[in-house]
Amino acid sequence: MRNAGIIAIDAGGTTVKVVAYDLSGTEIAAETADVENIHHGDGRVERDLAPFWAGIVSALRRVVADCAGREILGVGCTGFGNGIFLLDERGQATRPGIVSVDHRAQPLVDRLSAEGRAEAISGLTGTRLWGGQTMMVFAHLARTEPEVLARTRWALCCKDAIRFKLTGAALTDPTDAGGGGLMSLATGTYAEEVLEDLGLAPHRHRLPDIAPSDSVAGRISAEAARETGLPEGIPVAGSMMDVAACSLGAGAMGPDILTMIAGTWSINSLETSTAEITGAPILNFRYGASGTRLIAEGSPCSAANLGWYLDRALGGRVTIEEANKLVKTSPVAARRCQFLPYVFGPDPKRGGFLDLGAGDDTGTMLRAIYEGVAFQARRHAEDAVTLSGRQFPPVIRLAGGAAKSPVWTQIFADICQRPVEAVRAGEVGALGAAICAAVAAGAYGDLGEATQAMTHVARHHDPDPALAAVYEERFARFCHLDAGVTALMEETPQSGA
Repeated sequence: MRNAGIIAIDAGGTTVKVVAYDLSGTEIAAETADVENIHHGDGRVERDLAPFWAGIVSALRRVVADCAGREILGVGCTGFGNGIFLLDERGQATRPGIVSVDHRAQPLVDRLSAEGRAEAISGLTGTRLWGGQTMMVFAHLARTEPEVLARTRWALCCKDAIRFKLTGAALTDPTDAGGGGLMSLATGTYAEEVLEDLGLAPHRHRLPDIAPSDSVAGRISAEAARETGLPEGIPVAGSMMDVAACSLGAGAMGPDILTMIAGTWSINSLETSTAEITGAPILNFRYGASGTRLIAEGSPCSAANLGWYLDRALGGRVTIEEANKLVKTSPVAARRCQFLPYVFGPDPKRGGFLDLGAGDDTGTMLRAIYEGVAFQARRHAEDAVTLSGRQFPPVIRLAGGAAKSPVWTQIFADICQRPVEAVRAGEVGALGAAICAAVAAGAYGDLGEATQAMTHVARHHDPDPALAAVYEERFARFCHLDAGVTALMEETPQSGA
């Protein structure tokens, strides 16, 4: 299979990436397509399926053309987890898709919490309830749009809607079903008791069957082959939601690696056994070997803060390369400002520089951004570790925009006081989907074998123990300032104040 390839589709929050890999995990070709999300201004965020699919088709055709002369063995899909797409029998949308940052279902979550039902539901599903969660959005639509559900055949997550368009098969996998709050923690099947409690039993048939992530979950249909140029009949894997695909693409299988994804979101995950979990994280689903789960904590508080600062605050006058040089020459132990990395939320948090002094300059402010992102990643990671009931894993695997910077990667190592390995892959989510497809196509025997062959570390960074005390003090100060500002933002102004 020297001349073979796997194609992966990674549908994110703003962009679709289509990437072709060989069986060593080396990128052959890549194309992107922008997607439009419709922000209604009242917490609703939607995506029309037709232009979304058209962008995927366009990118697929270009990648397939770039792979001329190679045998394409299979396709893997990943996409943002949670949210929902409603399709009819023919695969046409019955309403615009709902993106995971949509919070129309938050009032339902709040009501369930006030009634004391949220904790019981979380006890069954293993995840805490939130406004963009698939289960909550599904329940909200059943209450508010019964006429839409009446003409809906399938309620699918993002990657599963893409796979349906490619194959005509309606299926999901344990990561999207579990991460969306739809699965029973105990049985590994749909949480029938929760569906009943939320009034979704009449709509149970709209949920697809659950297939293993590395299984064949459909084959390219004749219609999709004509549209995309993909060979008809090749397998499309069950694959994984983006968080799980990123962990897989980072090579994180087994209990000894904690994955940090530092891109638009800070996603921090680790593998653990079902018995060890003591709480309800934001994501919790079956992953890897039998009896293990991936749990994750995160928020939209990561490397995108740097992009905002360079573009909007500095007006493009400083490049990423120049920023790295400024941060590298900015003294670590000197008195300098702190940065709260919440430019993109979540509410009520807001981004900002604090503790600014006359000695601060562009270099110290940039270093504060790099550190603030790493501080928040450490905090999320510690929360995930606590919920897992385990010790902090000995190694961190870093992916996303921050991993491309040796300076930033070293800051992660120094702040966490753990060795940090920066992954080679530029698109770890797409690579994770490709790994699933390589197993489904028979190129590898299982996910462990495929991961070992297709994932690689670009750099290894050991922590500097001399900086441990400095960063412990700065981390404590960061948490203190964050708590104070958050409390201030949550206060309701008094009349006349």
